[in-house]
Amino acid sequence: KEVEEPISAQVAGLAWMRSAGITHPEKADEDDEEDDLHTPVKIRPEDEAPDSPLGPPPTPFSPGGRQSVFYSKLTTHEHQRLREFRALLNKSAREDPALLSTPALKRFANDATLCRYLRARDWNLKRAMKMLKASLQWRKVARPESITWNDVRKEGEEGKQYLSGRDRHGRGVLTIRPGREGSREQASHVRFLIYTLEHATWSDTAEEDLPLGAHAEHTSEKLVVLINFTGWTLATAPPMKTSRETLAILQEHYPERLAVAVCYNPPWIFAVFWKAISPFIDPNTYRKIRFVNPKREKEVRRMRTMFDMSCVDEDIGGDRDATFDAHAFGNKMRVFDARKAAVLKSRR
Repeated sequence: KEVEEPISAQVAGLAWMRSAGITHPEKADEDDEEDDLHTPVKIRPEDEAPDSPLGPPPTPFSPGGRQSVFYSKLTTHEHQRLREFRALLNKSAREDPALLSTPALKRFANDATLCRYLRARDWNLKRAMKMLKASLQWRKVARPESITWNDVRKEGEEGKQYLSGRDRHGRGVLTIRPGREGSREQASHVRFLIYTLEHATWSDTAEEDLPLGAHAEHTSEKLVVLINFTGWTLATAPPMKTSRETLAILQEHYPERLAVAVCYNPPWIFAVFWKAISPFIDPNTYRKIRFVNPKREKEVRRMRTMFDMSCVDEDIGGDRDATFDAHAFGNKMRVFDARKAAVLKSRR
């Protein structure tokens, strides 16, 4: 039945957002509006971005000097903003050495990462730096790169999150099955989410990842999230506190990673929830969310144009056996852990 009182739905949505600790998008950055997108930043010699052809020798805060072709996916203005952003990061790291105090943090803060944070904040330096600082501080405490399969094995063997190949555009597909949720323990749930995201976004050669501008092709950086709501009930839904932390991690520490989220076979209660909060969702995020009702042929056809169905589980409309082999999956993740550890050790 259609909701007949949109105002009441909006009030309900605001109440839910307040209880979850979510800030209304129109109020999120009111204090940052004075930062003009086009206001140039004065770059001190010691803070000059070392990747710039005009900059000084490399510092521990950035990869080695680059040829101009490395920045070919950026406009002149975007390249300048990246230089200014790098200078601000160098200055902040000098004032607070903890920001880039480990090889893993320095590896994370490559030019490709900086561009993702700039794009997420519309190339606004002040807002992007606020976001990046928060992520660096979070990563120093959470140490996501150090989480291994053995740390999350209990959660992982439930088969509720895993990479399942690529879509027709070459983007990684992260399949999530909330109906298989068997634990309500927040720390374990969050740790496994972080491990999965790190696996999905990992690059063996992060220092070689190209910085991408607003209008470049972002296929290599993006993920398609395929959420299968089959079997989902309120009993398997995580607690509100867990949902709030999950939302914060996805939005604040993995920006510009989501290409599209496909919600397959969502229950009616999710539709009611969606109607209540959708007026308050950021337009960029709103446009990335798709719903697929398996009973509607048009939606199923649209899904088939996006995915190679031989890589999609049969209970999500694909052709692949949906049986989850926990042993094989665990072995695969241990191989990934070993490769990741070797890469991190070689960068120390």
